[in-house]
Amino acid sequence: MKQFLLDYGELISITLMPLLILWIGSYFQDRKAKKDAKLNLFLRLMANRKSTPINKEWVDSLNQIDVVFQDNHKVRSAWRQFFDALHPRSPHFDNQNSFHLDLLSEMANDLGYKNLKQTEIDRYYSPQQFSNEMSLNELLVKEQLRVLSHSKAYGAEFSEEEYQAHSQRLNSQPQ
Repeated sequence: MKQFLLDYGELISITLMPLLILWIGSYFQDRKAKKDAKLNLFLRLMANRKSTPINKEWVDSLNQIDVVFQDNHKVRSAWRQFFDALHPRSPHFDNQNSFHLDLLSEMANDLGYKNLKQTEIDRYYSPQQFSNEMSLNELLVKEQLRVLSHSKAYGAEFSEEEYQAHSQRLNSQPQ
């Protein structure tokens, strides 16, 4: 009887051990994937935190916070407060940077960056060259719009009456 139980126990352990290892492995792999998603989202938000103009990657990242940090009430609460501050009619609109820093700080804490201060999060490097290029691009776009809005084609200008009619048509079109 003792040998039977030993053989039977050995058979069960040989059968169950791979399943147990598979379950434990998938559990830790899932945890790692979730932590990686949090870290990637945090790094994207940090990299684009003061980009001007605001880029789509930053907006998309903000819209992923509720999913990626679904298990962290503090992060989601900080996100709701920052979201509220982003709206121009919000009483907190002028203080939105404070709410943004609170959000990034809560995310950093969740990821284990406990010594990362808000003053460090707020520090951002952007070379003057980026501002110069942005100003130049803005100037080029304005000039192109000025030329195109005063022209039938690149080489043919509108008369004053044609320009007024053209401007009215452009302004009356739904956007």
